Amino acid sequence: MILCDTDRKILHRLQSNLPLVSRPFEALSKELGIDEDTIIERIKYMIDNKFVRRLAPIINTQAMGREATLAAINVPEERIEEVSEIINGYTGVSHNYLRNGKNKDIPYNMWFTMSAKDDEELRSNLKEIEYRTGLVVRSLPTTKKFKIGVKFKIY
Repeated sequence: MILCDTDRKILHRLQSNLPLVSRPFEALSKELGIDEDTIIERIKYMIDNKFVRRLAPIINTQAMGREATLAAINVPEERIEEVSEIINGYTGVSHNYLRNGKNKDIPYNMWFTMSAKDDEELRSNLKEIEYRTGLVVRSLPTTKKFKIGVKFKIY
């Protein structure tokens, strides 16, 4: 599996905002000079072949009046699947991943982001995860955001 020049052109453009119109791929078609059906077909190909995980919006939870946090938990190796299923069962979880760091001062191996309608619901969900797993959840809420724009070179 390899990317063609058309795929690279599409990927490069998808790193910026999609046009907020009823047919965004038609607008991209005009902008890129690539047939709309081809754009859709190539995106499906790139998702099916795991070049792209998904095409989705990035939602600013705070702008929507919601609360969010990055959370960490230390999960025994033999319980990783079980605990990840519990965490992933919450609708406010947008990311959940393992990170086995070499820093012994940070004893957490599972990290996830969670949002909720308010701070009370967020704290309640985290406490519920602690209850259901028997493990301590460490909440690391944002104190200040430093947003950067990242565009990868697509070769």
